[in-house]
Amino acid sequence: MRATSLAAGGLACAGAAMTIAAFAGGGQALPKPTPAHAVTTADRGAQVFIEQGCGSCHTFAPANARGGIGPDLALSLNGRTRAYVLQSIVAPNAEVAQGWNPDTMPGDYGQRIAPEDLVPLADYLLKGAE
Repeated sequence: MRATSLAAGGLACAGAAMTIAAFAGGGQALPKPTPAHAVTTADRGAQVFIEQGCGSCHTFAPANARGGIGPDLALSLNGRTRAYVLQSIVAPNAEVAQGWNPDTMPGDYGQRIAPEDLVPLADYLLKGAE
């Protein structure tokens, strides 16, 4: 009998706590999480930059990245086209930034990054290089 009354008491306390929490919030519903498909292109580009660890090698002020292995992307991509940026990601030795050595950046980002993420990443980089 005692275990049953303890369990019932625990449920009553949990229910009371939930009620208090609801009223303490002013009766307002919590905001709903944003659906994954609602992520903007710029947001996705920033996410890809972080996921791929670009900031560990590149300096890029919009991402607060201070890597020193590769070029500062805001400087080296300023005035460039999306096609140039995409090529620089998937075939980094095709045109190496002035003052940098070839074969520094891995050449497999075309396989590492999902095709649908390449354009958002390029657009994010171009926006930060303006």
